Amino acid sequence: MTLWLHLAFCKSIFLYSLKMSLIVGTVLMLINYGDVFLQRGYLLPAELIKILLSYFVPYTVSTCSSVAAYKRHHPKALNRRKND
Repeated sequence: MTLWLHLAFCKSIFLYSLKMSLIVGTVLMLINYGDVFLQRGYLLPAELIKILLSYFVPYTVSTCSSVAAYKRHHPKALNRRKND
């Protein structure tokens, strides 16, 4: 678990996941709540929580995918790290 967390918060994976979250989350937010905001002019607290989840879910998916890909393509580096 500590290896997974170490990889998940390494700079390259963190920044990549953050970028993907901003792109995908913004698209999801506009699809789901853009018209509501334009019509009403504001969003309800429950809608804001859902918007935060629209950013959190793509971040989590991107991070999990990136860590899995790293572990799959760098097994020798992972074995060295376990032995340290």
